[in-house]
This record gives sequence, structure tokens and C-alpha cells, in this order.
Amino acid sequence: MKKISLLLCSIVLTGAVYGQEGNPVVSGGEGAKGKARPPRIPDAPFVPKRGMVKREQGQFWAGPPDEGRFTQILTLTLVPKEKLHEKLSAWPNYQELDEAQRVRLEERIDQVRESARKLALDVAKEFGLQVGPGQEDDFVRMYWGERVKIDSELRQELLQRRKKLEEEAESKILQRFPKLKVQP
Repeated sequence: MKKISLLLCSIVLTGAVYGQEGNPVVSGGEGAKGKARPPRIPDAPFVPKRGMVKREQGQFWAGPPDEGRFTQILTLTLVPKEKLHEKLSAWPNYQELDEAQRVRLEERIDQVRESARKLALDVAKEFGLQVGPGQEDDFVRMYWGERVKIDSELRQELLQRRKKLEEEAESKILQRFPKLKVQP
């Protein structure tokens, strides 16, 4: 039994060491084909940055505000490609990006647009809907428009519920840990 477990451990460790060898990582901001890529725009903030986790005066709970990221990106995918640039230009954060980051953002929006289109048409096929070749764009726009509306309504309901629960939690915490009395 001891020999078997020793053998298994050595196989696992050997596999881990040799499994990490492979294609060398291309560095210097170049892709697999040696083509320079613009800097990546992060999908979400993984590490809190200065000022991200803050609260308004009098607000008990701290944290980044919920901006409805899904709704924002999906709304951009429904905008025709010709009008996308003017829609993005209205965003203050877009003005802060350099040209390479703007190009990358538009590429990402195109990628999301294509995957959203494919997903919507897969749903139509799964449910046996009659969506003709000329109706595909209308169906995709209507499908995601309804999904965005549902998402917005659920977000509002959850926001109201969260506010109520936060108020209850705050009162419980304040009962056990009262506020300090400020002496003049």
C-alpha cells in the first residue's frame, strides 16, 4: 500500500513539473504571430484601486457602486456599427483612453456583439422559432432588448431589497456597537 501511494505521489509530482513545460510565452505585448497588440482593457476590477471602495458621507456600507455593466455593454452591442463611435464618444471614460485602448474596446464590443447574436439565434433555433434570414437582426435586437429590460427590473428590485436588508443589519450592528460620543 505504501509503495502504491509513493508511486502515485511521484507520478503526480513528475507530471506537474513536466506539465508546465510547453510553448514559450511570448513577451513584450506581442501575440502568438508576433503582431503587436494594443494594451488590454480589463473586464472587471480584480484588485481594488485607490478610491474604488468608498462610501458617501452618512452611508454605512462601503463598496463600488453597481453600474449595470452587463446592461451597458449589451446596449452598445445593439447599436449599429456605424453609430458606435459617436455613442462611445459621449462616455467620459472613453475620452480618457488612448487610441490603442479605444481600438481594443471596439474590438471587444464586436466580439460581444457576435457572441450575443449567436446566442440569440441559438435560442430561436432551440425553441423552434421561425426567424427568416431578413429577420435575424430584428430578432437579436428584440431578444436582447427584452433581456436588458428584465435585467434592469431585477436590478431595481434587488437594490430595494438590499437597501432594506442593509438598514436592518446596520441597526443590529449599532445596537451592539453604539456610535462614539464626540466631546467638544
